[in-house]
Amino acid sequence: MGAALFGLSLSLPVNTTTMITPVDISRHLQCPICKNLLTDPVSTSCGHTFCKGCLDKHISRSDAQCPLCQELVTTKPSVNEAIEALLQEFHQTQLPNLDLFCGERDAIPCDVCDEHLTFKAVKSCLICSLSFCDEHLKPHQSMPRFKGHKLVNPVVKLDQRACNTHGRPLELYSRCEERCICTLCVKTDGDVIPVEAERGRRQAIQQNTIEVMERMINQREDKLEELKESAAKHQALLEEEQQEIQQVFAALMEALRSTEEKLLAPLEEGRRCLKKEMDEKTQQIQKDILKYKESIETLNRTKDEEDDILFIQSYPAVPAEFSDDWTLSIDTDLNFGPMSNINAELRNEIDTRLKKLCAAEIRRIHSFSVNVTLDAETAHPNLEVSEDGREVCDSGARHEIPGGPQRFDLVGGVLGKPLITSGRAFWVVEVGNKVGWELGVVSDTANRRGKVSYKPSEGYWAITLCAQSMYGAFEDPPIQFQLPSKPRKLGVFVDCEEALVSFYDIEAKSHIYSFKHCKFDGAIRPYFNPHPNADGTNSSPLVISPLSQTEISRAHEV
Repeated sequence: MGAALFGLSLSLPVNTTTMITPVDISRHLQCPICKNLLTDPVSTSCGHTFCKGCLDKHISRSDAQCPLCQELVTTKPSVNEAIEALLQEFHQTQLPNLDLFCGERDAIPCDVCDEHLTFKAVKSCLICSLSFCDEHLKPHQSMPRFKGHKLVNPVVKLDQRACNTHGRPLELYSRCEERCICTLCVKTDGDVIPVEAERGRRQAIQQNTIEVMERMINQREDKLEELKESAAKHQALLEEEQQEIQQVFAALMEALRSTEEKLLAPLEEGRRCLKKEMDEKTQQIQKDILKYKESIETLNRTKDEEDDILFIQSYPAVPAEFSDDWTLSIDTDLNFGPMSNINAELRNEIDTRLKKLCAAEIRRIHSFSVNVTLDAETAHPNLEVSEDGREVCDSGARHEIPGGPQRFDLVGGVLGKPLITSGRAFWVVEVGNKVGWELGVVSDTANRRGKVSYKPSEGYWAITLCAQSMYGAFEDPPIQFQLPSKPRKLGVFVDCEEALVSFYDIEAKSHIYSFKHCKFDGAIRPYFNPHPNADGTNSSPLVISPLSQTEISRAHEV
């Protein structure tokens, strides 16, 4: 294709010191024979340039003369390297920008371009329902008759922007039909507005939706920060408890190692003394054996002497019998007195260290604190329950109150709220200096009328103090245990998943007793029994300790 068909020009410097003026040189690069851009340009001696193929064909058909000036071509035309270089640069400048071609997967093509050379569209006209490249968009940008056309970013399937019935642009919105329509679709009684107005309305809704979602994002980001802070606090608590446990067991291992050294030390000393005495006695016995052997050799030499006088005169002196001491003086028996003392010291050390673990356990179960109150409708007629439902004591007299299946009528007990059906629960009861009480949990369906059988199989898991110093657990059969000190404040912990009920001395931070493998059939409830106050020595109440703000916040976090 000739350069003139492209309508292109090459900018050449006319005066490098003043200005650069574009000059159209394409006509100077045409072959005079084929009128196209030169191919393999060769120049004759007369100075004219032709395509090598065109000139060879001309000479073969006529005399060897220049087609322009008719001068004889006496020498073989040579390649004009200057023209060839200029052609290469000219071709390079005329290469189109490949980025403008519609070759990308999601690019929208220009609807006006030739199908063999299609450029990417830069705008779509909603009135023309066509997409245009930069070149074909120029009329819309310059001609007045296109001024009212709406140009948007390139749109796929522009035919969907036109009315399927009338083929006109969708410029209106029908609120009744909730769809875009053209001007010919308008009905007399239709509620129709311009699509721009409907867009404005929807944009307002859209903006409101965006603001709502941004608020939701902010809320969730704040919540995420709270979760991170909470996780960091829990992580710190976990690490603190881990360090406590590791320190306890490190101390226990050190106590065991020290005890082992104390118990092995006398044995090592006995082993050294035994070896020393054994070496000494072995040396002495070996000396005795040597002396006996020397005496035997002397006796053997003289026993065959024939001269009686000489035999008698040379009879050797027999050594006196050595004192045989075949026993060892080392006492290898264990000394049970010191061993018993060391054993007791080790047990005390282990108990002391393990109490620290119990303190960590009590601190942990505080996270499961629940707000327990007394249910006066279940109280025995002799009991007095405070108005706030946190104290109960034996009044010593029976109150005339209505009975019912929920009320204890023989056993002086009262139940607490809430019902515990799952998870974990913990509460604290002050028993003070009372000489008798019962505390624990009871199945909500357990018998409360008449004589109650205190045992787990009947739905009772409780411990008791009676006769001022006798502690026991209502197992089947009941068991008695000793406590190093009298607890004044007891903690009750229930773990439904682990089937566990445990009791703790809160002030001493020590474990008292646990019911394991409990069979909770349904809900369970806290149980309290202040014991009778017949002689006035057991008048103080059982008091449920209120939750502190710290415990409430911990329980809320859990």
